[in-house]
Amino acid sequence: MMKTKNITEQGYGMFAKFLHWGMALMLIALIAVGTYMVGLDKADPSKMQIVGMHKSFGVIFMQLAILRIIWSRINHSPKLPNVLATWEKILSKIITGSLYLLMLAIPFSGYAMTNLFGYPVSLFGTVDLPLLFGKNPEMGLLAKQAHVLMVYTLLAALFAHIAGALKHRYMDGAEADVLPRMMSIKPRA
Repeated sequence: MMKTKNITEQGYGMFAKFLHWGMALMLIALIAVGTYMVGLDKADPSKMQIVGMHKSFGVIFMQLAILRIIWSRINHSPKLPNVLATWEKILSKIITGSLYLLMLAIPFSGYAMTNLFGYPVSLFGTVDLPLLFGKNPEMGLLAKQAHVLMVYTLLAALFAHIAGALKHRYMDGAEADVLPRMMSIKPRA
């Protein structure tokens, strides 16, 4: 039987792992496509299609982030190993909290930016989502700057998240290894 809940202290359930890795792949794609599309010429006929796809997947990503937060409240995360220093536990909580906040704030800023420039956010060109903000191009530019800045902040937080997991796996004692909690790998002996 597939373990969906976070039943043990040793690892996350299958649903949490699915959300984690699925959203990680989606995030890489969103950042890659976002970087690519801003470099396209405005006259490029594919630009608006790519922008529309980026926005649609951004909305889906935000909904998954909300689901992930709800799931993490229903199913508590495994505790960090006792062998970690207090500063490592605090840093882990700060980075994790920052990741969750940015997973909500980045798509929200993209949604706001689109509205502020006078456009609705459309889900795959089929459904226009509600306008949350009236047209205000000056504020749209601020939302755009915030969107880009938060993406860079997210990349830094992701680097710290990955670096921390790898440090605990390869540089600390076996009892500090947190990587098997989110991956299907054997704990270190």
